[in-house]
Amino acid sequence: MPIQSVLDPQGEAIEVSLKNLDKIKASNFRVGKKIEFKVEAPNKERCKEITNKLCKDFLVNEVIEKYTFTIKNEKK
Repeated sequence: MPIQSVLDPQGEAIEVSLKNLDKIKASNFRVGKKIEFKVEAPNKERCKEITNKLCKDFLVNEVIEKYTFTIKNEKK
């Protein structure tokens, strides 16, 4: 997701389009991306470490983007 101080042309395009629709009051759109992938790790904590490293080193430009992640399907 773009950080608040970065121009988001896709979000602005949505707002401009909505101005043509009556009775819809919505604003401050921010358009981001969703990335899904699998990580093999011995436990949830190690999975978090690996995922965080992937985000910081390869997937996210932290100068203009922020990120969050969710771990699903943890094996017991």
